[in-house]
Amino acid sequence: MSATAMQLDVNQQGLQVRELGKVFSDHGRQVVAVEGVSFDVPARQVCVLLGPSGCGKSTVLRMMAGLERPSSGQVSLDGEIVRGPHRDRGMVFQGYTSFPWLKVRDNVAYGLRVNGDVLAMQEGTVDYFLERVGLSAFADVYPHQLSGGMRQRVALARALANTPKVLLMDEPFGALDAETRWQMQELLLDVIRKERMTVVMVTHDVEEALLLGDQIVFLSRHPGRVKTILHPPFKSSDSVNTREDLRSHPEYAAMERQILTMMREEGGH
Repeated sequence: MSATAMQLDVNQQGLQVRELGKVFSDHGRQVVAVEGVSFDVPARQVCVLLGPSGCGKSTVLRMMAGLERPSSGQVSLDGEIVRGPHRDRGMVFQGYTSFPWLKVRDNVAYGLRVNGDVLAMQEGTVDYFLERVGLSAFADVYPHQLSGGMRQRVALARALANTPKVLLMDEPFGALDAETRWQMQELLLDVIRKERMTVVMVTHDVEEALLLGDQIVFLSRHPGRVKTILHPPFKSSDSVNTREDLRSHPEYAAMERQILTMMREEGGH
């Protein structure tokens, strides 16, 4: 891509990933993790990164967060090139990242305190997002007193309280049992719609990708490249809100088969 074309892309709104590449050094050997990855994430949409293990999904997400520096290409948000972490991009990891010495309310308020956002705290931002994720009754307990699903709710509320432009999530429900994971998926779907969030999420779970994603960027096996971009047709309305809604949709089975076929093709080499 030419410098002129890349500059034109940067002037667009939303997230743009352009010719993104990452090379790691492993004991003097150069390992290409991802190569030539390009896609857009329009504002207020959910983009899911999907693909076989080791295809570089989390690496792409970390470059979008500014936690990894690209070896080539760039990420931009609303026309500004991403050069490092910033509060305009909130991050939720798979592991439980609450501060164990802080109560739930103080965990959610942590980013606001660090950024000196006194006004947001005075206006009840923390209480608002505690209520949104169903933790109002647990505001004054410590994380170790909560279940795994509830601790992930704390992480989600903390990320949302900073009012990021984009929420980045790296397999946030991967460590949860199946029932709790379904509950968290439906909670996230509700929060995304009500807050009109832009989200990029890494997952291995095909059903989760189809439930949450307005678009699914499928990456090939190592080194990760964009194999295809899918737009689930049932996300054009708000009629799919639960796992049962998803599975009963007439177009679900065909798209699930398409993705599973690609998983087998890319994971079998």
